[in-house]
Amino acid sequence: MKSLRARLLLAATLVLVVFMLLSGAALEQAFRSSAQQVQRDKMQALVYALLGAADAGENDMLTIPANALPDPRLGRVQSGLAALIFDAKGKVIWRSSNFEGEVPNLQAPEIGGTQFTEFDDQFALSYGVRWAADSSTHIFSTPKPRRYTVAVLEDKTPYRTQLGVFRRTLWIGLGFAASALLLLQLLVLRWGLAPLRRLAKELRRVESGEQTQIESTYPDELMPLASGLNTMIQGERNQQSRYRNALDDLAHSLKTPLAVLRGLIDDKTADAALRERLRDPVGRIREITDHQLRKAATAGRRAFAEPVRLRPLVEKIAGALAKVYADKQPEFDFDIDERLRARADEGDLYEMLGNLMDNAGKWCHKRIRVSARYAERKLHLCVEDDGKGFPEEAGNLLQRGMRADSLTPGQGIGLGAVAEMVRAYDGSIELGRSELGGGKVDVALSV
Repeated sequence: MKSLRARLLLAATLVLVVFMLLSGAALEQAFRSSAQQVQRDKMQALVYALLGAADAGENDMLTIPANALPDPRLGRVQSGLAALIFDAKGKVIWRSSNFEGEVPNLQAPEIGGTQFTEFDDQFALSYGVRWAADSSTHIFSTPKPRRYTVAVLEDKTPYRTQLGVFRRTLWIGLGFAASALLLLQLLVLRWGLAPLRRLAKELRRVESGEQTQIESTYPDELMPLASGLNTMIQGERNQQSRYRNALDDLAHSLKTPLAVLRGLIDDKTADAALRERLRDPVGRIREITDHQLRKAATAGRRAFAEPVRLRPLVEKIAGALAKVYADKQPEFDFDIDERLRARADEGDLYEMLGNLMDNAGKWCHKRIRVSARYAERKLHLCVEDDGKGFPEEAGNLLQRGMRADSLTPGQGIGLGAVAEMVRAYDGSIELGRSELGGGKVDVALSV
């Protein structure tokens, strides 16, 4: 993921979603525990009420009269509430009149203790008690206390309904809260990253030539970056000037010694054998020096170069070539937008297009077409003519060190120099046949 804003938003969203899920699960569990505790307290209060209404029945067994039931639901069928009393052996000795179905398997708690059990469809609370019949009804003996378990059963439907309502309300509320937080988070990110967007806009204006450096004031964290960019921009612009000045000095320094040697070669009074021996090395030195100086002088790709308008540059070259090839009266066709600019050195573009257009002017019959456009972050240049076209082995002209005069006569003069410059701009050059019938040179520059 390339966008810093998208990465921050995704990370914050994931954190928020995880937080909401954990919070929702914790709140739901807390509500469930609270609801179960309320259910337990309510059922335990009912057990106490049942014991308050209990009395000794036949054989001194604990029972609860129908007219003394503390909750009327215990007498209604399908009310969801029922009660049981077990003896010490776990046998049911009393049940509420509305009890239906199988007796649940309940563990007998200790005397005075309770046991809360949750089944699939109901809750159960059992309470252990020791009960002794009233001694006034026994004249000759004291009744022996007996152990009982009083159990209350209640349907889980109300509990489930309550839990479902809470769960639905909780997650809807958390969903709205998460949406609001995400929106707020997006606004905060937009506000927080505004200086970076402003810096990016300034860089684009510097690249397009609308301004010369980063001018706005930024937060403390970005000021070192802005200052560093200004230093780099200025350094890059000054570096090419220093290189070219140094190369000019070198060329000037070599000019005098080479002129002396050249004069010695041309001096007919000097030894003929010496003159002949010096002719080729001196000529070779001049060729190498000219080639390397031209190659080193190429500016190459520069991120913050001042943009150059292409249409006036091409028209200027065409005007000069119209005079050079006045006998042909060449017709120039330009497919170049007036607003098109290239972030490249003007001298490099002049030499590159000059070589290509001069080559086309030399071999055309009448027409020369020059086009330029931006596509896929590259500047595409195309020079075409209606001449004879390139020879079959013309591709060798683009190879380093290949001499044009060793190939079949035809187009190709200057292409080696153009290829060197294209490589300096991390570009590519291709030779082909034009729709006009002659040669076609396609150049793509990363500018």
